[in-house]
Amino acid sequence: MATGEDRRLKGDGKTQSGIEVKEVYGPEDVAGLDYQEEIGAPGTYPFTRGSYPRMYRERLWVDAQPALGGSTPYVSEKGIDRERHFDRLMTAGVSTGGTRTGGDMHNLATVDPDHPLVRYDAGACGSISYSLWQMLEGNETILPKLVKKSLDEGFVIEFGHQVGTADVCDFTRYLALMEVQGWDTRKFRGNMVNDPLTSHITGSMNYKQPLEVGFRVSCDAQEYAYRNLPLYRPTNGGCAYDLRESGIDTFQELAFRFGNFIEYADEMVRRGLKFEDFGGRPAMAFSAEIDFFETICKLRAARRMWARIGAERYGAEVAKMKCPPVSTNSAGNSMTYQQQIFNVVRQTIETMASVLGGVNGMELKGYTEAVSPPTTEAFVVNAGIQRIIAAESNVCLTADPLGGSYYVEWLTDHIEKKSMELLGQILDKGGIRACVRSGWLQGEVERAAQERARELEEKRKIRVGVNMYQELADYDIPLPQFNFTRGKPGAPYTKRQLKALEVWNTFKRSRDLEKVKPALKRLYHAARDGENLVRPMVEAWKAYASIGEIMGVIREGMGFSYDQFEMVSRPEWLAY
Repeated sequence: MATGEDRRLKGDGKTQSGIEVKEVYGPEDVAGLDYQEEIGAPGTYPFTRGSYPRMYRERLWVDAQPALGGSTPYVSEKGIDRERHFDRLMTAGVSTGGTRTGGDMHNLATVDPDHPLVRYDAGACGSISYSLWQMLEGNETILPKLVKKSLDEGFVIEFGHQVGTADVCDFTRYLALMEVQGWDTRKFRGNMVNDPLTSHITGSMNYKQPLEVGFRVSCDAQEYAYRNLPLYRPTNGGCAYDLRESGIDTFQELAFRFGNFIEYADEMVRRGLKFEDFGGRPAMAFSAEIDFFETICKLRAARRMWARIGAERYGAEVAKMKCPPVSTNSAGNSMTYQQQIFNVVRQTIETMASVLGGVNGMELKGYTEAVSPPTTEAFVVNAGIQRIIAAESNVCLTADPLGGSYYVEWLTDHIEKKSMELLGQILDKGGIRACVRSGWLQGEVERAAQERARELEEKRKIRVGVNMYQELADYDIPLPQFNFTRGKPGAPYTKRQLKALEVWNTFKRSRDLEKVKPALKRLYHAARDGENLVRPMVEAWKAYASIGEIMGVIREGMGFSYDQFEMVSRPEWLAY
């Protein structure tokens, strides 16, 4: 029988971001709120209650499971044909309206797969992807199928690398594929994270990419898409999800995200675009945290912050503003190695919070997130979570069903105000790029991460099976896992890696360098002379240049070293 102590609420009584919560809220807590100015109706300024009027009565969120890049190692390990696997997922409804594609470590770093930094981990993170040749003559059969599905059926493809240059490499390679095949690029539907600023804030895989290179490539792709691809979202304006995974709180997540967004938006205005031309295109991608109400209110506050920034900073006409979609990734930081079946429960809570917050797109992590890429079984579980919420719970029948709650409205307002205050501090310091160059932002992230760790150590925040109720992890509840094997010192590559590198060598032997050279030379001069890089990147892909060569040439054209890691040199056959 449970004792009184067992039944007492654990933790410090604050939200995940340290907000003091009263035992009860009432009318006095929202007395200062103006309904029309701060809440309003769904689909109208300031979009607190949702991005379109009827919300889920009109259309449900996009279920963008990472059914390709993320599961590639698991599929390969099981000896399953990738194309048949993908077709089965689509036919069974496991992946429906969209998917996120992602590449391997070398893609994140925008280097070739035989680069000394990453070659021994080839295939550990996702598919090894480096050329247009793979799509036309090699073994990348799924990606062309996905692109055609996007053009014909409106299937949403997201490039989820975060680091900007890696996403733009995927983006321009897909454009090259469409042009070679004679497909209409204006029908291309999807989005990319394309946020190099975040990689410098969090120190991710491409942190050594010069900031100037990442920002230039990112903004060139954004401008090109805004002018030429009406259905495509070329950035999420700041990858709040990846920022949050570094250990920051909700206020920082919103402030850093909109600080990034303002950097990109200011550059687009400098290039002659109006906010009305692009402001509603970047999707807002946040982390669906385990703190239920804080996640709901964060999404409501984010839409309101976007609306205010558009109207007050850029002078957008309120009546013509169209709120961009809001998406979430379930929080990887909440997933545990201990008793992984509990992660399914955590996913369910985070998914429900996203829906009640008015999300338009969602990606759920696999229950294996703490240790490995997802399994197919994890995708099926995630699809079931979303279908049950949509079809059985009836929470989708009305827009913003928690709107009007004293607590929800107070918390939404509190999150917005504190986040805007922090954003103001960032802008006063010169903006996100200035804060990155000074190191101030990285210091804030490090301090926040250390505080998150202390909260768990001191049990101010509880993680079941980790720092409390550890006895629940003693029960063996086996789930399908992916076990990536690496080579040994005497034989550093596995059979699967050796096969992938053999394909890479076939690619290098089979191409005509007399076609590659002029395309890369043209790209070098475009980078040197300040031209938009998208067209010359597309032409370089068509000539069968590799990802490492394309980014190496851009770096040299901008006055930096060919390899940002200073480990390889420009190929001897390439001269400008």
